[in-house]
Amino acid sequence: MGRNKYDRAPDRYNPARLPAGEDPSMNIITHPDRFFRERLSGEVSLWLPAAAVLAAAVAQVVFINLFLSSIDRLVPYPGFLGPAMPAAHAAIFITVCVAWLLLAAHFRIFTPGHAGSPRQGFFRKALAVPGYGRVPVVAGYIILSVLFVVVWPMAGIAPAPGEKYHEYLDAEAAMTAHLNPKNPSEMQKAHELLPHVVSLQHEAREEAVAGYNQIIDEIQQNPVMTAFFAAAKGLLVLSALWGGLIMAFGLKHAAGVSMKTSAVLVALPVGLEILLIIMSGPGP
Repeated sequence: MGRNKYDRAPDRYNPARLPAGEDPSMNIITHPDRFFRERLSGEVSLWLPAAAVLAAAVAQVVFINLFLSSIDRLVPYPGFLGPAMPAAHAAIFITVCVAWLLLAAHFRIFTPGHAGSPRQGFFRKALAVPGYGRVPVVAGYIILSVLFVVVWPMAGIAPAPGEKYHEYLDAEAAMTAHLNPKNPSEMQKAHELLPHVVSLQHEAREEAVAGYNQIIDEIQQNPVMTAFFAAAKGLLVLSALWGGLIMAFGLKHAAGVSMKTSAVLVALPVGLEILLIIMSGPGP
């Protein structure tokens, strides 16, 4: 039978058909359906999704660093928050990676046609989809970081008062001046000053804790920062919705299911993420 003139081949992705100057990698933003039709049609590479997950964690760490370092400069004990930063960084990276694996497991378990009789290579696709879904999070935290740099000076948060740190430094300097191993009497004086130095350091740290709490209270009551955190929540919710849309298109091509089915599967984790964003208190 002859081919009807209205028949045409399926609309397969072909980079050569893209408009001039359009980057194929940007299709995840402008044409996610086309993007995943190409990316998930053959052997699936995970380096780009993994890079997106890593970039999301790095972008979040940068924002947290900006926020904490800005507070640290107002606390009457320089470097007071420094020891907490590595733990915060590690927690962010662990949380982002665990969330990535949990999303992939969710898609692997609940996608129709895969539970009990998995298709070859589906788990790689299930990992790729939420990885690409982190792209809007990267954009969201970059925008938040830039916005914070602009807004923070406008808030006018005053440094917390405190004198104990300077008293501690003076006492420590006085003790150090007597540290002379060749002079036993000077070493004895340094030894006698040590309890006073330790006591002042303890008082300075207590003063720093009180100053930190005072700054946090002021931030929460500051109208500029209140507006910033409200905008931040809105931006993160939009990022979650945008990421959910990307994942819905990705799961559609990864599992060969309808857009309605993929949207339902994506709705639960995205809804949980949005709920956590809304319920979180002011601050990053």
